[in-house]
Amino acid sequence: MNLRIFDSVDDLIRAAARTITQRVNSGARSIALSGGSTPRPLYELLGSGESHEQLAAVPITWVLVDERCVPIDDPQSNAGMIQQTLFGRGIPGGHQFLRFRTELGDAVHIAADFEEQWRALGLDSLDVVLLGMGDDGHTASLFPGTPVLDVKDRVAAAVFVPRLNAWRVTLTEPVLRAAALRMVLAAGPSKRGVLEEVGKGVDYPVARVTRGVETWWFVDREAAGP
Repeated sequence: MNLRIFDSVDDLIRAAARTITQRVNSGARSIALSGGSTPRPLYELLGSGESHEQLAAVPITWVLVDERCVPIDDPQSNAGMIQQTLFGRGIPGGHQFLRFRTELGDAVHIAADFEEQWRALGLDSLDVVLLGMGDDGHTASLFPGTPVLDVKDRVAAAVFVPRLNAWRVTLTEPVLRAAALRMVLAAGPSKRGVLEEVGKGVDYPVARVTRGVETWWFVDREAAGP
């Protein structure tokens, strides 16, 4: 594992922001974003100040990694959070935001529409994917034991997550693995056990997505352990 361990979450966020900016400066033009509490300050940082100016200077297609089937103005909406943070000053000219249009209602329809948008934009693969990791080893909305883990022929898919009693829509494992770079953000003591087990080869969804392909793990000391 390519572990990058930071003394604090603030240090982790600043390093992740530098990496994304450097990748854009080196030619990255498609970046997939995950929801969650850990990346929120990252998006706030990228959406303001010098970072915002650097990113706004080049065309970028931003892609949502996964979504809950809620309206965009719902507090649980990943797209809504990204619009409030990364795009708090508006979406720069030349930028596009490919999100799951949850207003369509049905999860299967939402995923199919997302795939149509993906193809209309001419996307083939992604340059950078930002991922999180749950304390059950899930990433994106690829949860342990769910059938979406077996989907190999679609860009996006719907999945019912029994432990959440809810439908989600998500990029599929092959799309996440095909990206040039995966960045996994993991912070806090609740992530330590899973992180250790991923390092030992336990077949969590996050391991399936990252094993054998270029992945940088941005981890704070609480998650990394002694």
